[in-house]
Amino acid sequence: MRLPTSVLLISLAACGGSSKPAATGPANTGDGAADGAAPAAGSTGLPGLDWGASTEAVLATNPRATASADGATVSAVAPVDGKNAITVYEIGASGLAMISIEWTDGFVSMDDCSGGWKDKRATLDARLGSSQSDNLAAYWETPTASVTLACNPNDSGAGVLSLTYAPRQAE
Repeated sequence: MRLPTSVLLISLAACGGSSKPAATGPANTGDGAADGAAPAAGSTGLPGLDWGASTEAVLATNPRATASADGATVSAVAPVDGKNAITVYEIGASGLAMISIEWTDGFVSMDDCSGGWKDKRATLDARLGSSQSDNLAAYWETPTASVTLACNPNDSGAGVLSLTYAPRQAE
């Protein structure tokens, strides 16, 4: 899934320098903190974050993140699984509604992106169980979340690797 350009621009503008200490926060998808004491996975599947969490709760789990003026998004520029990424937490009327991660390591082409996608899919398969896939998109359903990993072209045709978490829809 490709984030709208406006969301990414807002994310980049909102994530300027911070006097807060560096932290990998929940976007690190459970690899653990430096002291090995990562919070337990919340209903989102990420450490310490539950669906419906408030803007303040999201900020508390990710001290480098910045909330938009209207509180509709919380954004962070920080490593995710060891690679630089932009993470956007979408906050709806009922709280945390979606998490989108886009790695900033560029891929010169979609073919180049496919190698990163295959590696990340294998890591996520080990973490979340076997995925379903279609072209350069992989899908997982956990008891509380739907997860999508995708490689999409940007405006110049280069590949962009992204990961999206959303609440699992009732069947």
